[in-house]
Amino acid sequence: MRWMAGVLLFGVTLAQSLSVPPEAQIGQPVEIRGADFPPGRYSLKIESNATTTEVDLETFNGSIATAWTPLAEGVYRVSVQVGERALEAQTRVQAAPPRPASPAPQPIAPSRPEVVPPILQPDGLVLGNWKLPLKGEWIGPKLLGQRAFIARGPLVLEIDLETPRVVAQHYPPGDVRALETDTEVTVLLEDGRRLGLEAFAGKPFEGRWENLAVIREYFQTLEASGATELDQSPTTHRPYWYYFSREAGSVSPADLAATGRDLLQRSHRPELAWGQGVMRWLEPWRIQIRAARSQGLDQSLVWSEFFLKYLPQVPGARAMLWEQVGWLEAQGRPDLGQRYREALRQVAGWQNPLTSANMAAATWVLLGLYGLMLLYLTLMYLPAQLRGVRPSGGWLAGWLGHPLLRLRHSMLAYTTAGERTLLLFLFLLAALALLGWGFMARSEALIAQDSLTRGTLRSSAAQETLRSFASAAPLRGLLAYSQAKENPSEAQRLYEAAPPWIYVLLGRGTPEALAQAYQRAPSSAAVREALGIGGDFWTPVYRDAGVVREAVPTPRIISATVGLSGLQGLSTDFLAVWRDLPIWPSPLWAWVIAIVILLLTLYHLLCFFLPRPQGVTANLAWRRGVQLFFPGSPTYSQGWGMILLLAFAGGVWLWYLGNGWGIFLVGLALGFHLLLWFWLVYRGPR
Repeated sequence: MRWMAGVLLFGVTLAQSLSVPPEAQIGQPVEIRGADFPPGRYSLKIESNATTTEVDLETFNGSIATAWTPLAEGVYRVSVQVGERALEAQTRVQAAPPRPASPAPQPIAPSRPEVVPPILQPDGLVLGNWKLPLKGEWIGPKLLGQRAFIARGPLVLEIDLETPRVVAQHYPPGDVRALETDTEVTVLLEDGRRLGLEAFAGKPFEGRWENLAVIREYFQTLEASGATELDQSPTTHRPYWYYFSREAGSVSPADLAATGRDLLQRSHRPELAWGQGVMRWLEPWRIQIRAARSQGLDQSLVWSEFFLKYLPQVPGARAMLWEQVGWLEAQGRPDLGQRYREALRQVAGWQNPLTSANMAAATWVLLGLYGLMLLYLTLMYLPAQLRGVRPSGGWLAGWLGHPLLRLRHSMLAYTTAGERTLLLFLFLLAALALLGWGFMARSEALIAQDSLTRGTLRSSAAQETLRSFASAAPLRGLLAYSQAKENPSEAQRLYEAAPPWIYVLLGRGTPEALAQAYQRAPSSAAVREALGIGGDFWTPVYRDAGVVREAVPTPRIISATVGLSGLQGLSTDFLAVWRDLPIWPSPLWAWVIAIVILLLTLYHLLCFFLPRPQGVTANLAWRRGVQLFFPGSPTYSQGWGMILLLAFAGGVWLWYLGNGWGIFLVGLALGFHLLLWFWLVYRGPR
């Protein structure tokens, strides 16, 4: 029976097949199919002597399929690894056959006239009697065989010289500085990279967003001149930034689906944030969510689904999608509303709950409470303090005559142990909030760079930015994630040295790391997908795009990572890190505040252990009168008075903002305060 099972298993293994047409032409899509594959994800490799391309695929009913468009001649090997067995196929790519030419009257080859190179003129590209209308300053033309290439911004046009027409549009992942032709066409981008035409695949756009106007202007020029038939390039497999450049009214549901798939295939992720630059093109798209409601539920859902699936982190998208939730429920579709609510809650979980504005507000509130407590304690014990400092020369002159004795009668010396502890606690909280404010502002400034706000960390600019950060352990995980696709071995080395965040554990990919990731985050969709036990709203989105789901460092994790690296920098170069916090108007402020904090710290530590003088409990009427004007003061030493004081301050703030609940909160806080004060007076001096 064992040998029969082995024969059957061997037969199933051999039944897997990989097929590709034996011959293909440049610029024409090539169908690649595989059959009888076990369920799972596979990496398809397409390589020639010049280039290598990898495509991640997932089986569907045992089959895999994709389309690939070759851009250069040569023999291409297509391979996929299935367990320990590699399936291979190959195809020969040739140039498209030229149109049959009419027989020349003299068939002698040397007497044939050579093809006249095209000429760029201010109003277009001229080739004999053929003219392609263009606007702006274009680079080129560069000739390679019977093809000419011109470029402007993020667009390269390929023109057939034998039968004049545009046969292909190429979209480099940046703005073109120069065109070079040797054995193949190479573009020099403004960021210094040199890329062949085939190397454009899979790379995100890193050029200037405003230069996408070049693409729109090109098509508008052709349409205005009635020359759209001059461009016969394929309309499929165009990148997402081509679609971004189009008017929202001309974008179809199929275009939106193609845009989303291309975003994922070029390493953009829904979890990552976008900056304001792209909104020049996406703002009209975002507004279409609301504008399409007049056309019916289905049309509005096309746009809202696109943003929820692929771009929930662009500025303003979350607010518009929450508005869509209310509209869907008003249309009698609470099921769709609930679906959107659940997805948007997950999007909210990716955000950083603390911002520099929150930390700044907390710092000022704590400083205000600290100052108010100092004022309260000074007034409370002022009569007793004046009696104590009289023998040493008085409240002010005592510092000159008997400074040590005057320090012995400092205000804090008259306070109780509970009041000293509370004041020291408020001081430490205010200092920590100030430090947190500085590091949060530093973190936000670093991650707000354009290279890190394009929805991906796998661009060359993002990798350079992450390398420029301090080489702290938390940042190694971010750099590992950014290099995981282009340099897997280096990424694994960095993953091993990084702290065990969830995305780091999944990046390591070992059974132990996966088990540890599930123990730490059993509800994480990426973890559950890696273990094959579930998913979330974005699971089918990744599957439809043929992209393997992986854990992504969300904005919350990125912010925490950069903040932790800054805290680690305090131990190595405290003065430099403190001086460079972005909350100081100038370095002088940093040193002044540092000295003030140091002096206050020494003052609190010294006074904390001073014995309390005799006769402090006198002047009871004065102390009760002071307590009447400070909400919550009868229980400050127990800590409850602080809650009452915060409620009073919050009510005043709401009242100032025009919120009617502020008056209610102020009245409630004052009512409790008066109740406590009368109870304290009733108890007397006990």
